[in-house]
Order: sequence, then structure tokens, then C-alpha cells
Amino acid sequence: MTREQARQRIHEYLDEQQPPEDWKAFEREMQEADAMEEFEEYRLLDAEIRALPAPRLSADFTSRVLARLPEQAETPTPLLRKPSRFGSKMKQYPLLAAASIFCLLSLGSLGGYFSQEKHDLSYTNVPGLMAQNGEVVVPAGVTVDQDLYVEGGNVRIEGVVNGDVTTVDGDAYLASAGRVNGKIQEIDQLFERVWYGVKRIFE
Repeated sequence: MTREQARQRIHEYLDEQQPPEDWKAFEREMQEADAMEEFEEYRLLDAEIRALPAPRLSADFTSRVLARLPEQAETPTPLLRKPSRFGSKMKQYPLLAAASIFCLLSLGSLGGYFSQEKHDLSYTNVPGLMAQNGEVVVPAGVTVDQDLYVEGGNVRIEGVVNGDVTTVDGDAYLASAGRVNGKIQEIDQLFERVWYGVKRIFE
């Protein structure tokens, strides 16, 4: 045990942080660390301090101390901004606030989508379809066994589509030999686009 550790143990013992029945173990530790003399000095000092009489304070001690303290200059209270009615309503109805922010962001993204002059042609990738001059053609003799989706161009059906045909920003033309075993839907207005997008999310 080092000298510093021995001092720490002495303080713990004098502060009554260990039970008195550990006296034998403590005494053995102090003898091994050659700190018994130091312990005796600390023990006598502790006993003398405890024997001192407790100081007595006068009845008016608190009021005299407070009277001697310097006067504090009054600090002006900072002017607090009054919360706006809009901000308080946002805190009062958080679900409404979240919904309105969502609507604003959705309208902003739709505005960017519709501000484009021309959409690129995109369609359901099915073998046998041909795309030429902004138009998707289902040639005669070709059978499409799924829904056909065309965006940014027209679709001409000369073969067979076993499913629905949907065009966005385009028209669907059905040749006399062509056949659609489903429904044909043409979407070209803002509301129809939004409604179709919402329906596709939940399908």
C-alpha cells in the first residue's frame, strides 16, 4: 500500500466510512504501510476538533448579513416576443400542421412535374412492343398478357392486350383488328393524374 493510499484509508476510517469491526484489518494495513504514527496524529487532531465548542450565532445574524450585502441593480426584464397566432395554432393542432405541410410539398413537386414541356416516352416493357416517333405500337399477332402503361406518348393497338391500357399525356388508338380485354383509360388532366397516382399507391 502506498503512502497516499494509506492516507486515504485513514480519512475513511476517521470519517466513519467503515464499520468499527474492521479495526483489526485496518490496524494491520497501517502497520504494513508504516503509517501507524501518521494515523495517531490524525486521530488526535480529529478528537481535538470534535471537542471544540460549537459556535453560537446571534438571533439577528441572518438579517445583519443580508443588510451588508450590496444592493443589486435591477436588471430590465427582456421583452419576450408574443407568439404569433399561426405558430400557436400549429402547436395546438400538430396533425393539421403536418397535413398542410405535406400538401404544400406535394403541390410543389407536382408543379415541377407539370412545368416540363414534354415528357419522355415511357411504357411497360413487354416483348414484342415497338416504340417509334413518340408512339408505342402493339403489332398485329402480338399478345400482351398484362396491363399496359404508356406515359408521354400515344399507344396504337393492332394486336391483343389481356389487361387494362392506361395512357398519361397521350391517346389510345384501337385498330379494327386490335382487341383490349380490359378497360382503356386516358389521363391528361391534373386531377386525373393525381387521382390515378393515389389509386396506384393503394393497389
